[in-house]
Amino acid sequence: MMIRGIGWIVPAMAFTVLLASNSSAPAQEAAGEAPAAVQKNSATLLEDNPLLTEPRTPQTLMDAVVLMTDLARPGLARLYLEKLLEANPDDETILKLRDKHGPALFLRLSNDKRLQPESITLLERVNAAFRKGATDPVRVDKLIGQLSKTAAEREVAILQLRNAGSYGAARLVAALSISRDQAQRNLLLYTLTRLNREVVPSLLGAVEGPDSDLRATVIEALGWLGDPQAKTALWHPAFEESQPPAVQLAARQALARLVFGDVKRVPDVSQFGAATELAKSARRNLRGDEVWTLNDDGQVELWNWDAAAGTIAMTPVTVDVASIRMALRQARQAFELAPNRTELHALYWTALMASELRESERGADISTQPGSAFHVGLQLGPEVMQAALVEAMSLGEPLVAASALHALAQTGSVRLLKATEGRPAPVVAALNYPDSRVQFAAASTILTWDPTTPFRGVSRVIEVLARALNDTGKAHGVAIDANEQRATSMSSALIEMGFEPEIAQTGQDGFKIAAERGDVALLLIEANVARWELSQTIANLRSDARTAYIPIVIYGDDKLRTRIERLAESYPRVRFVLSISDSTVMAKQVAAFLRTANADAITQPQRVATRKAALDWLTQLADRKQASLFDLKPAENALLTVTNDEELGDSAAYTLGGIATPSAQAKLFEIGTSAARPVPIRQRALAQLAAHLLRHGVLLTELQTDEFRKAARQETEPQLQIAFAATLGSLQPDLARASGVLKAVPPRGAKK
Repeated sequence: MMIRGIGWIVPAMAFTVLLASNSSAPAQEAAGEAPAAVQKNSATLLEDNPLLTEPRTPQTLMDAVVLMTDLARPGLARLYLEKLLEANPDDETILKLRDKHGPALFLRLSNDKRLQPESITLLERVNAAFRKGATDPVRVDKLIGQLSKTAAEREVAILQLRNAGSYGAARLVAALSISRDQAQRNLLLYTLTRLNREVVPSLLGAVEGPDSDLRATVIEALGWLGDPQAKTALWHPAFEESQPPAVQLAARQALARLVFGDVKRVPDVSQFGAATELAKSARRNLRGDEVWTLNDDGQVELWNWDAAAGTIAMTPVTVDVASIRMALRQARQAFELAPNRTELHALYWTALMASELRESERGADISTQPGSAFHVGLQLGPEVMQAALVEAMSLGEPLVAASALHALAQTGSVRLLKATEGRPAPVVAALNYPDSRVQFAAASTILTWDPTTPFRGVSRVIEVLARALNDTGKAHGVAIDANEQRATSMSSALIEMGFEPEIAQTGQDGFKIAAERGDVALLLIEANVARWELSQTIANLRSDARTAYIPIVIYGDDKLRTRIERLAESYPRVRFVLSISDSTVMAKQVAAFLRTANADAITQPQRVATRKAALDWLTQLADRKQASLFDLKPAENALLTVTNDEELGDSAAYTLGGIATPSAQAKLFEIGTSAARPVPIRQRALAQLAAHLLRHGVLLTELQTDEFRKAARQETEPQLQIAFAATLGSLQPDLARASGVLKAVPPRGAKK
């Protein structure tokens, strides 16, 4: 009887006796626990050895390891593993062992605790040798040269090329790109079809190559390999009009094999739905939903055509980079297959802008230079850019959506505000998109169009501006916790992360702070929050456009983890962390989450610029005839606060003049009569107060008007005396008060 994989013969009867003598081995050995035999010395182990001849070479030692593992003799298996490692075989020998037994065996041995740590060491040696050998072009080219030798040598070479994976495929493609001998090309094609499916991603890189013959050959190989993942990449070469006939035919034949399993069904391969399938795949990549195979470093090995090398080359990239590159390619291919579809124009532009934004630094301004994605968008027209806005919002690309809105501000018009099929116009819908930058861009776009008639959602414009005005210019974090000591610790963690801290005791109070302020960039919520309880607090925060985008961290005891993580899975940008009293450790936990949840957050300079722009719009609206269309009252509280700002206070006071409320008039009165304010600001406030009084009547209390007259009498600054005088006249004094003013005038024209 021949034992599998071993070159020594054990008589059948002896083998039967051997099995019988070992049938009473302890159950713990079969169960994976370290058997007592493992603890014996080598001499004792060898006494029970079923082998008639001791293995000496690395090949026979590895065979013995496999046999002893199959016979449930881990002690002997580990002994031979030790001897194999002591022999220190070279990389070539290691690779021969891998070729013979396959990579899965070494992984299985490494997971057997009874064979560790030797089995793990062996796996590392095998992987290191494989990586070195697979990427050695000299070794791989030597294998390719052996393809032309005897049938036996060819099979051995194909086996080793298969084990070389994508690197072997790359050298085969290189050989194809320079070969002009048809017999050799056929042999290389045959070899490609014999490789494992793991090479398909690398071969897809050659589909984008410049040589049509090479592309057709590689595409034919992809059809024979039969991996469905190649299907999406073949629609474009099969049906795009500019593709060479040989490439089109090869791609259609490959699709016939992949879709129908029969090359004879080429006539059944239709372009119908091809562009749609490519578009779906592009959107999946833009959303980050594509599943990628990662290497040991957690990166994607992306293969593309390298003109300098004359073959495909691998570049390790992050998942995000791989996704955006693939999305860009697929969106372009979908557009080229169906150039008459507006939504595919929009998808391609969306991918272009997303790619450009990812290459720019965080906080950088959108490039508007000729050739930039924005410059291209301006030329596409408002219909395409409106579709791009919809695309970007549905894909969760806020910066792309904001860019589309900026383009629409220059190319669109008020006709795009019209609701269709009972749904608000895309620009109006953007006012409620869960990102403050998109909301503000939408409000700015609408105001740029200068509408004169009401439209659905008109009230949101001022609400968005008011919230932007409530942004102090620095990111705030809110800790929601009823426990004062714990809330203080969370406040310290917020400070360590660079946030201005705010504390709320209830979910309702925390929601109110986050909804009113425009600068809240993080919410820390204690798991046992009350009024509202946790699930209601999270639901309300995520359903309100003002707070839907703010990252949320829930902290609590580990026993709550399962329940809260299940809740967090239902919402975007929500994470559970352990409650830790050490603010520094807590800050590190939260910071790790923010790196992914808030990677493209608005920067401080952008906050400052947005706040100023919001005030500029409100100031313009206070001057416009459309003040009745855009009611400024929702911005009143924000304006009242900003009047205390040294830089923006003057403009805020001016804008208050357009709001017909007693509080707005009272604030202008307060600024105008405050001796602590600079003279120019007081002058502006008094002028606005006069205009407010004329436009909306006297809304001050009697006490306030008396205080105003008193302040006017006591004022000594000539410029302010004039401003006070104009405002006093706006109070519409009766004849008695007017008589008093005239009587106080010294007689003029009298002789001295």
